[in-house]
Amino acid sequence: MKNLSKDALIGRRSILKGAIAVGAGATALPLSIAAQAQSKEPVKIGVIIGLTGSAAVAGNDSYKAIQLATEEVNQAGGVLGRSITLVAEDDEGRPKSGVEAANKLADVDNVAACIGAYQSSIALPAGRVLNDKGVVWVTDATTNELKTVGPYCFDTAGIAEQAVALVDFVKSDKPDAKKLTGIFENNPIGQDRQKVSEKRAKELGLEWLPALLYQPGAADFRTELQNVVGLNADAILTDIYDNDAPIIQRQLVELGMGDFRKVYSYNPGAYGTLEPNLTEGIKGLNYITGGIRAAAFGKKFQEKYGHIFTDAWGGPPFYDALWIVATAINLANSLDRKKIRDSMWPAAYHYFGVSGNGDKGFNKWGKQASDQYEKLVFKGGKMVPLSTGAENIVVFRYPDDQGTPLQFAPSEQQFQQLYPSYKP
Repeated sequence: MKNLSKDALIGRRSILKGAIAVGAGATALPLSIAAQAQSKEPVKIGVIIGLTGSAAVAGNDSYKAIQLATEEVNQAGGVLGRSITLVAEDDEGRPKSGVEAANKLADVDNVAACIGAYQSSIALPAGRVLNDKGVVWVTDATTNELKTVGPYCFDTAGIAEQAVALVDFVKSDKPDAKKLTGIFENNPIGQDRQKVSEKRAKELGLEWLPALLYQPGAADFRTELQNVVGLNADAILTDIYDNDAPIIQRQLVELGMGDFRKVYSYNPGAYGTLEPNLTEGIKGLNYITGGIRAAAFGKKFQEKYGHIFTDAWGGPPFYDALWIVATAINLANSLDRKKIRDSMWPAAYHYFGVSGNGDKGFNKWGKQASDQYEKLVFKGGKMVPLSTGAENIVVFRYPDDQGTPLQFAPSEQQFQQLYPSYKP
């Protein structure tokens, strides 16, 4: 675990003390107020993110997005009349490092809230630590188990149950497909992807062949990949990390699989840095960066860092997370962690973000009630829309009350019903 604590400066938008900041374009505070905010002791926000390890590309983009949002908040006047400073820890793609970081940030740095963990294998154990300590934890990881963590755990991207959308995409895009399999990470999210995909495939009358659950960060997957190629499935569903993608794709080519038109990805951005011969024909559902401020965010990100974020999961949802946390602190008018937690629901309900369709309202579990995805295909090394128009957008919303965003926090009694082990 590498300590990367540093102050984050500059910025864009106003959060009025005790008032709701709506959208990413509110009016900035007068310069004198912004200057006053910088003169007081900063408010610490913890960051746990993989700047090295198996998801380092997405991790670094995620941290950049958090820094950008922090700069904007500080320019707008900060929180409670004070600037925000980030205390960042590199989880190195390892759950142990993530847990160590969570303990340090909560107990030593005494952060007001914590954001991060692109990987579910880190988000889950780190989230349990932070929830037990009563620290708001906002991630964009997607394992379904995040619903069991507790009332301090929030998510700015859809969780794994929404993976049914990719199986449906395969069914519509390749109607003659009969046999499906998958290549997923052997961790909580990969295991979830496998379970959800298998269940949905069988519901649609398709045969599900044994999927490969690979070890992230390994150097050689040839034996396991040979088994996948040997299944001769009509479609291979994947969810792999960006640092594993080059190895997996090159070894698939070595094994004779040079045609990737049967590959459908839950995370096509993981292939975004690869040369065309390793990606041509791959299709997938990419998490949309489609809020009304999305284009402005993308432009600002590129101008500041010299490139656009590679992965729609690894940047925009974390940008939104920082803004929601900042808004919640101002709504709470306090650094009391429980008050910040309860303010997260109204903060997200009234904030219009850049990730997904921009609606970041939390359901009763603190998770996204709805999300949108775009059908993409790799052509010439670039991800491009599969088609144009409304048919290229996939919308997911839970059919039950999980699909309802809440304007205010559940009651203590409701929390106890949702989380049997919860103690107020």
